[in-house]
Amino acid sequence: MRAPAIAAFVLTLSALLGAAPSHAGGRPIHLKMPKFEVPPRHDREVCLFVRLPRKTSFLNGGLKIVNKGIKSGFATHHFLMWTYQGTHVDEFPTGATPQDGEACLDFGPSDRDQRLLIGGSQSPKYILRSPRGLAQELATVKDRDGKPVLGIILDSHWINSTDKPQSGGVQITLYPSRGKPKRLMQPLFEVLANGFLRVPPGTVRTTSASFPPFIQVPGGLGGGRVPTGPACIVMLTAHMHKRGKDFATQFVNGGTQTLVYETTSYTEPPTLIMNGVRPNPAPMLLKPGESLKYTCTHDNGVTTPVKMGCEEHFPQEGLACSTDRDCSSRGKCTDGTCHNVPGRSIAEVIFAGGGVDGSAKRCAADADCPNDATYTGRCVPANLVFGFTSDDDMCILPGAWYDAIPGAPPGSECDLGLL
Repeated sequence: MRAPAIAAFVLTLSALLGAAPSHAGGRPIHLKMPKFEVPPRHDREVCLFVRLPRKTSFLNGGLKIVNKGIKSGFATHHFLMWTYQGTHVDEFPTGATPQDGEACLDFGPSDRDQRLLIGGSQSPKYILRSPRGLAQELATVKDRDGKPVLGIILDSHWINSTDKPQSGGVQITLYPSRGKPKRLMQPLFEVLANGFLRVPPGTVRTTSASFPPFIQVPGGLGGGRVPTGPACIVMLTAHMHKRGKDFATQFVNGGTQTLVYETTSYTEPPTLIMNGVRPNPAPMLLKPGESLKYTCTHDNGVTTPVKMGCEEHFPQEGLACSTDRDCSSRGKCTDGTCHNVPGRSIAEVIFAGGGVDGSAKRCAADADCPNDATYTGRCVPANLVFGFTSDDDMCILPGAWYDAIPGAPPGSECDLGLL
């Protein structure tokens, strides 16, 4: 079994050359996600907070990630890590035992979303390095006593398709930058399209959004950062789950759209590196008014297995119908009666006053579904929407960028040699 490549996705942001660097000065940081058990035929995602006393920021020049425990039928869905940038570092759990979570958005203090994406992997061993002249700054924050600490959130998600419990863990090394960087590299992690992802059973639909997004979120959604002026894009890739059929990114300038990246692989999406080292193209200049439009195509039951979910009671139980139009936007007319189609997009959930996860309760048969005040006890075809399990889906544009050089001659705005 191969897990969807959340790895190929993010986390080349420190990465762009692919060999272990030798570093002059500074010591590497060694981290560990202890092994944890994943039940048979289940996903499990856990979180751990690492607190490191440190006087100054860490200039990250590369990393090595080793996912331990991968075997046939047991694989990592993703490993991710962020540096915490909020003001309540003392409110994170202090234990060494990983805790269950969903993208670690339910883990730690109220400002836990104030984070900067560092990297991640899904492969057994992943080694990354930053291009010369670039590094990522991992800033310290102050604890309640005013002492600087580097707080790092570790997120490990594994999929067990075997009939026995399995255990997986992660070992991580962060390498210091080779000398003083000329520019700080920032993570591109554009997730807005997730909010509108909704594919009814038996259909194929596309979902799109743009970078920079039309809304600005303090701290950045998912740990990404958005430029406030001209920026140089140095890496782009893609992330979808198993019902993702196509991912395309276009450069948009006024009414002109130019395709710059496309893949039909959700398991191993290629990484487009733009560092000017042959055969790679030079960094892509993105000026205010220009954008990158990314589009995901998802198939829910046409050429893929349809998403199944536990049916919830229809708001107007027993409402008679002759077509789906007689039911609400969430309803389907079956045997003359309106039934609820499980699975709501993030936008629908937020509009209804909920959180961000409206994915259907996963099931394979009626026996998997409760029969209570919420559920009817039936396992039915469901809408494919954003969700945290491998059976739900996503549409994310990951990458990396740095600030363009102000005052540089036209065509040289991304030339680090000028610095």
